[in-house]
Amino acid sequence: MSLFRISVYDKNRVFQCQIGNPSSLEVTVRHNQVSTLTMTVPLSHRRVPELMADGARLVVLFRDEHLIGGPVTADALDTDNKTGTYTITVEDDFRVLKEILGWQVPGSAIGSQGSAEYRRYTGTAENIVKLAVTENGITRLGISGLTCATNLGRGATIPGGLAYRMNPLMDLLFPAVETAGLGVTVKQTGTSLVLDVHEPSTFENNLSVKGGTLKRVGMTRTRPTASRAVVGGSGEGKARYFRNLTDTTRETTYGMRSEVFVDDRQSGSDYLGLVKDIADANADLKDANKELTEATRALNSAVAAQSNADMAFDLAQLSGDVTASNKAQTKLFAANDKVTDRTADVTAATADRNTKLAAYNTLNGQLAAALTAYQTAMDESGTKALTEHGPTNGVSITLAGTGIFQYGPGGFHVGDRVPIEVAPGIVLTEVIRECTLKWVSPTHASVDPIVGDRTDQPQRKAAQLFAALGRRLRNQETR
Repeated sequence: MSLFRISVYDKNRVFQCQIGNPSSLEVTVRHNQVSTLTMTVPLSHRRVPELMADGARLVVLFRDEHLIGGPVTADALDTDNKTGTYTITVEDDFRVLKEILGWQVPGSAIGSQGSAEYRRYTGTAENIVKLAVTENGITRLGISGLTCATNLGRGATIPGGLAYRMNPLMDLLFPAVETAGLGVTVKQTGTSLVLDVHEPSTFENNLSVKGGTLKRVGMTRTRPTASRAVVGGSGEGKARYFRNLTDTTRETTYGMRSEVFVDDRQSGSDYLGLVKDIADANADLKDANKELTEATRALNSAVAAQSNADMAFDLAQLSGDVTASNKAQTKLFAANDKVTDRTADVTAATADRNTKLAAYNTLNGQLAAALTAYQTAMDESGTKALTEHGPTNGVSITLAGTGIFQYGPGGFHVGDRVPIEVAPGIVLTEVIRECTLKWVSPTHASVDPIVGDRTDQPQRKAAQLFAALGRRLRNQETR
């Protein structure tokens, strides 16, 4: 029975056929990244029409366990009219995390996205992943067949959570979710795509050439390039806000002090907007207090004038002069009306001052939380920079063939941690980042795992750098 079972589905995930013996098959499965497959068959193969159909999909099992499943993303053929080949490329359904944006207000229409700066997801890693996918991929986008397995709250709590503003979900989920101890998969089940998480395991026994589990071991390492991140937030000139993060463990371990600057102007618009609103509210309060002072002064003046008019009226009545008495009474009535008007002015000015004071106090009461959120966002940017500038350990291994350390059921999977004795008494425990499996025959496959971050692979390193640059550019574009 073949190690690989290759099934073809249409765009609706309805089974079409199987591919028995491809000319070549190479699958690279990756931990928390998009796995890929390349397969070649003769151009005369009777299943080529199914493979060429728009929306065609493949699901491949290895030793009866799901290996990769996803759409055909590219194909090519080559023929001299006598013989020919047809080659397809498949990307794993994990790619859906690249294709879904995290909206600021996923439950509202596009015209309402300005009502919030971010949608921040908090809690355990599993909760964040599944809620973000549910809100944006299932409820908002309505991706056909996409579901999330039951949320069991696995993984550590992600400090500060993850804040989305039209970012692809994948950009922010990783490495945060992996650091929290989880791997994420999207697998076809029937006609559905089920997103779930798992907790990678740690292989119990050391692998070594001496122990017979490995034929060969190679190791590459690079020291970290920064131990401190200076983060520049929003604002210009003297008004710009800065934060400094230090990895003291890294500095102690490597005896280093090295800084890197992070431009994080996109963070803090909520905080700076609140500071401006508070300043405006304070100015409004000052104006209201000034108006109240002026209204009170006018009232006091009107009361004094009323008192004088009242005394004049009394004197006029005592004099017995009717004409003078009538004039004094008219002035008294006018003074009484003015007091009434000035009293109303004071009442209105007092109410306005109280309203402005309440508005100022409300905004000022939000400042501490907004500053904390601002600092948290800047610290997140600094932490990401320190991660990118961290040390890398990579181990290349050649498996010994048959034995306990094999890919698949009962063996290892990408994401697992394995202890490898790279030299007598020196054991490195690293994550299996990816593994390439190649069809050799129906009953044999070559397996090439990559452990840790290999520094002797320029193409892989360049791809990682370009991916990081792309994430930073996308973050800038959404601000």
